[in-house]
Amino acid sequence: MFELNPFRLTDASLWHFLMLQGMAIIAYLYARQRFLHQKREKETLLRKLQEEIDALRAAQLERATLPDATGRDDLKEVAGVNLKIESILNSVGVFRFGQLAQMPVSTLQTVLENHGPLIFSFDPVTWPGQARLAADNRWPELRAWQDEARRGFHHDIDVLIRDGMRQKLKLRNGIARPNAARTIPRPDRTQPDTV
Repeated sequence: MFELNPFRLTDASLWHFLMLQGMAIIAYLYARQRFLHQKREKETLLRKLQEEIDALRAAQLERATLPDATGRDDLKEVAGVNLKIESILNSVGVFRFGQLAQMPVSTLQTVLENHGPLIFSFDPVTWPGQARLAADNRWPELRAWQDEARRGFHHDIDVLIRDGMRQKLKLRNGIARPNAARTIPRPDRTQPDTV
């Protein structure tokens, strides 16, 4: 059939070994070049996609329409906004509660991401709702919601705005309890006490 040593050479096995080693080296070099070529193509594609994402984020920030407002509000009244975040919001033109209330959460997250790493990670999900309550001068409801949030009760701020959860928070805090006097059944006094 197929003979590995047709010329009866004494060192044929060494030649076979060297040829296999040479083929392995050539295959390795070919595979390495192909890998590097694919890596360069993927890096180029990644760079293009990142440029498109940056352009879309910039366009989204430009589309964010903020009403013109005069004066400034203390944005630190919103739970989660500190002095650093207030300065970031001021740098993008947000000075009033009404402006903050109209910003979408995705825009707020983009603004925070674009203005450098912050020490703490902030979640601006409730900021527009809190700002809406502050802009409408609904301070007692805002304070009640913030107290509940600090205690670990996470009510949806939009429900509070929409449905007026003021009564629910008052009932939970014990401020006003209609029908608070519950009737407790008393034992029947007509029967003699047995001891």
